[in-house]
Amino acid sequence: MKRSPRSTLRLISVAWPFVLIVLLQTALATFSLEVTSSLRAFVTGESLWSKGQHDALYYLNRYAESGNRSFVDRYHEAMAIPMGDRAARLALEASPPDIEAAYQGFLDGANHPDDIPSVIWLFRYFRWLPVMEACIRDWRTAEGVLMQLLPIGEAVTSQHVNEVDRRDITRQLDEINALVTPLTKRFSDRLGEGTRQVQTVLLVSNVAMALIFIVLTVWRLNSFLMHRRRIEEQLSFSAHHDDLTGLPNRRLFEDELGRMLDGPQTRHALMFIDLDQFKAVNDNGGHAAGDELLRRVARDLVKAIRGTDLLARLGGDEFGIVLPNCSPEDALRIAMRLREITEAIDFVWNGHRYSISASVGVVHLAERSYTLQEALRAADIACYMAKEKGRNRVHVFETTDAAQTQFTANLHWVQRLHRALEEDSFRLFSQAIAPVDRAGEAEEHCEILLRLEENGKLLAPGAFIPAAERFGLMPSLDRWVVRNALDIIGGRRGPISGTYSINLSGLTLKDDTFLPFLRDALRRSRVPADVLCFEITETSAIENLDEAIAFMNAMRAMGCRFALDDFGVGMSSLTYLKRLPVDYVKIDGSFVRDMLTDKADWMTVEMINQISHLAGRKTIAEFVENTEIFAALKTIGVDYAQGYSIGRPEPFRAEATGLVVPLRRADVA
Repeated sequence: MKRSPRSTLRLISVAWPFVLIVLLQTALATFSLEVTSSLRAFVTGESLWSKGQHDALYYLNRYAESGNRSFVDRYHEAMAIPMGDRAARLALEASPPDIEAAYQGFLDGANHPDDIPSVIWLFRYFRWLPVMEACIRDWRTAEGVLMQLLPIGEAVTSQHVNEVDRRDITRQLDEINALVTPLTKRFSDRLGEGTRQVQTVLLVSNVAMALIFIVLTVWRLNSFLMHRRRIEEQLSFSAHHDDLTGLPNRRLFEDELGRMLDGPQTRHALMFIDLDQFKAVNDNGGHAAGDELLRRVARDLVKAIRGTDLLARLGGDEFGIVLPNCSPEDALRIAMRLREITEAIDFVWNGHRYSISASVGVVHLAERSYTLQEALRAADIACYMAKEKGRNRVHVFETTDAAQTQFTANLHWVQRLHRALEEDSFRLFSQAIAPVDRAGEAEEHCEILLRLEENGKLLAPGAFIPAAERFGLMPSLDRWVVRNALDIIGGRRGPISGTYSINLSGLTLKDDTFLPFLRDALRRSRVPADVLCFEITETSAIENLDEAIAFMNAMRAMGCRFALDDFGVGMSSLTYLKRLPVDYVKIDGSFVRDMLTDKADWMTVEMINQISHLAGRKTIAEFVENTEIFAALKTIGVDYAQGYSIGRPEPFRAEATGLVVPLRRADVA
């Protein structure tokens, strides 16, 4: 996967302090080793110098005592060491320094050839340090006293010395030894002290650098954790709030309502609010006008409810309110005020004034024991009744209301869907899914889509799926799709392979009888389970997370795969994505469609792709409508693409090849 420039810059911004500290630590360690090595060489040289001056005095004394001329030769050998060091020092103190002469001088001073460059480096660049300056000063002083041996050595070398002269030499040597010995000791002690000081400084420097590295690591790690916490908080907020209005979304609304219904039985109320004439605003003013109106309505409604009430946007132009501990009288009064506030909104867009109103459905939850679905259905019916009675009004749900009962009975979609199931009026279509970063796959990869045929016309899922979900018919529709899809796949010639994605509803995830049905359908059709990939929305999966995970694991044990559909709309937290055993994450098309013109959508697609890859999931981008979007997805590193640029939905038949025709490279260059 190619790393985008933005990702590379982010990586550099995180890593550069650590790289800098490592380089500084390495440089300091190298410098410390060099200084330590040089100090060791300097101390070794000092030891040789001290031994040389000591031996020179010793052998002259032996000569003075015995008159043996062999001790004179040994004196010259010993004296060559401090004289060589002297020559080296003078060469280094010259301006400019004579490096070759210094090297030869230290070599004559019996220093090891490998140590001489370190001694020269230390002398040249650190002689200004107080401790080094004192050591060199002691060296000069001791050397000055030692130079008094030269006349004596020349005298005993050039002429014969009698007994009287030898006694005089012994006296002079004792005087020189008395002077040079404490100087030599001070030179050695000072050098040892300086060595310890330098090593202490180097140790402190290395420890300080290590502490800086630790502090920086802790700081950066804390920054990373805080950044990740902010992202998770943002994702959690997005998962429970509507992006447009900032209100709680349907998931949070239903969670709060469910908790209230499961709590102590007391007076609670539930409201659905549906805006009247909203479609006219959208059609005439455009979606931007509709969005601004929804934000305006949300702000005004929030101001009119109690602090304990929960106002949520349920979708489109529909709002819901949970009113805990609210009497029927108070609920009706609040509903009337909300209707009046909505009617009073004076909305002007591009010079055009729009009038809207609201149909409000109210349910008094204390009248009977409601389940969550029953309460939602009652509020939905009450809201529909308000519209049926002329709109811009409040309708209170009453089980004894004859008109309401009649309206409920006339919910014709239920009958239409049942009839379609009985008469096999549904039709299957498929839409290709193509790999983004490869030339194509030999095996078919597609999503199976559902259509309803009535009177020779095909109805898209948006026309009947909401009703099927609302009235609990989705498990039956899901079974119809699975059964007929397996028949078509099993009817293909040759070995069965590829990937066929089938959508499953949240209600099917809770259906204990679906797994036995699937096993039986697979056995009957002889279709291998590993070619099936079931798509579930993040909302339905997280609604009952533990049940969903158990359901998915059971199906994965059979060989099936899973895709998390519409990811990004609810923006589930990272914890949910890690826990859900899915193979693919489908990036919601609302972000993909406008990613070339909306930077926020681009960043959302990129973030979802990175998070999914970190969690070990492959990504599929929906609504890929042109080659420019396809190229952008390739840059980001998305794995698969689906949309009109890849292929339009076509009838799903046994004789169809279904192979993906990859885009030409020139199209995405």
